[in-house]
Amino acid sequence: MQHVLPAALLAACGLLASCGSGGPTAPASSITVSVTDSDLGDSFTYQAPGNFSPAPGPTPGYPQSAGEAAMLAAINAERARGGTCPDGTTSPPRAALTFEGHLHQAATGYARVLAASGSLDLPHRTGDSTPARRMVAAGFVPAPAPGKPLVFMESLAAGMTDPAEIITAWKTSVRHCEALYAEVPYGSVARADGQRGAYWVLNLAGEQR
Repeated sequence: MQHVLPAALLAACGLLASCGSGGPTAPASSITVSVTDSDLGDSFTYQAPGNFSPAPGPTPGYPQSAGEAAMLAAINAERARGGTCPDGTTSPPRAALTFEGHLHQAATGYARVLAASGSLDLPHRTGDSTPARRMVAAGFVPAPAPGKPLVFMESLAAGMTDPAEIITAWKTSVRHCEALYAEVPYGSVARADGQRGAYWVLNLAGEQR
């Protein structure tokens, strides 16, 4: 029997990144992006290459399963409907998230970490590893246009397998609900199975529309 525990649903992390000028050690074609995560007390910078392109398919070693594709399709169907969050905020229909391979790599890697832990405690931070750092480390390193915030978001769930059940549970949390309807272009959801059942990681990122 699988267990559904409210504790397995933690607030999504929302981060805003702003661009700075390339430093003396930065390649001429790159720009320094500063990321601040006030929720987790983390900040860091990365070099965004001028030729960065989102990955339209899975990266080597991180395939997308049929179940993960179905989950992303269910999320996009929910986004197309729009909805109301627990705080009363109503989101209009949103554009579908475009699958992005680097985000899927980051989500898969962290889902495996959570599944291997054998716990239903789902921290967004483990040591120095945070949502944005995981996405950047996987290769998602865009440079936002001037005046366009770059957003990284992560939602977690465990103990459920049905996409509709997971989405319904996320909609009971203000932060998860915000993530479902976030105005960002890219996303991916990954699943890993452990002794305590299925673990899900939803990553969303990109310039805020």
